[in-house]
Amino acid sequence: MKLPEEIKAKIIEEYKTTPDLIELTRSVFGDDSLDGRTKEGRAVRQFLVASKLDYKTTQKEKREDIDLSEEQKEFIINNAKDGSTAYEISKILFPEINVTNLSKEVLEVANFIKQELPNSVPSSESAMGVKYFPPKCNSRMIKKINESCSLEIQEEKLNQEELNNVKYAINALKAPRFLQVINNYSSQEDRDLFEAEYVRSVWDKPDLTTDELNLYINVCMDYIHLKNISRAIDKLNRMFEECEDQQDMTVRLAELLKTKSEEYNQCEKRQEALIARLNGDRKERIKNKHKDTASILSLVKLFQIEEERNRMIMMAERQKEIVKDEADRIEEMSSWKARVLGISKTDVL
Repeated sequence: MKLPEEIKAKIIEEYKTTPDLIELTRSVFGDDSLDGRTKEGRAVRQFLVASKLDYKTTQKEKREDIDLSEEQKEFIINNAKDGSTAYEISKILFPEINVTNLSKEVLEVANFIKQELPNSVPSSESAMGVKYFPPKCNSRMIKKINESCSLEIQEEKLNQEELNNVKYAINALKAPRFLQVINNYSSQEDRDLFEAEYVRSVWDKPDLTTDELNLYINVCMDYIHLKNISRAIDKLNRMFEECEDQQDMTVRLAELLKTKSEEYNQCEKRQEALIARLNGDRKERIKNKHKDTASILSLVKLFQIEEERNRMIMMAERQKEIVKDEADRIEEMSSWKARVLGISKTDVL
């Protein structure tokens, strides 16, 4: 891939603050799905090497203790073509190990499938072994806000309040618990939905406490849970329709459908309760803040009134002093001038 001159110039500029290869590639091309293995990532790496610029990479190296044999590779390819997931394949390849979605064996198999059969990677494992990187610059954060909230914020037209909100959102996406939760999702679709809902919920609320941010994470997790339960219910319904003539199977499927429906309702109620609590707590805090602000404004107004009254008294006293000084000056004039003028100190005062 040949990089245009404007992309090269952007790489040089972004490199000053983002020397990480993956982060740099994503920032330059504005695509969070890119990494060092994509054609864009390889082109950026070649340009950095040619420019004698040292870069960092957070891509994990292959684990030395997992060495897939040719027979295992062939088995993986054949089963991946049939729609089997890396987790399912790993359970067969490594029966002596109690593998999980985050086991090194599963990650190795998933990585091999991505390299050899990228079109055969199931959506449920599209982000397996891929680390999430939060945005570091305003432009990437603004893009996520616009996509998540259907807005059209422009970086060059940001006012101070919007700029503060953008910076707050960047910090919110760096929170340890947020990173831990989003990296646990092996589906890129789930990651995108989780991130979008979190950004939509918190980006314009810089007054949120740490506990409230954690509760919003719980709310966003429930969004993913509801989506997956709904998908499972749809699948069970299709199976139920296909097995109408098998009584034992339909009874079992009916029980599963009931269980999933109850789980969906519980999750939905929990989510509604969390949202109501968050909105209520924040509304009360903002209300109290407005009361405090109003009290301060009242004090300031009273102070200003008192200050104005004192200023007027001081001006009156000063005016009296000026008149007295003038009367004294006239009193000291020659007697014939005083008689001509026909005035005395008493008359002036």
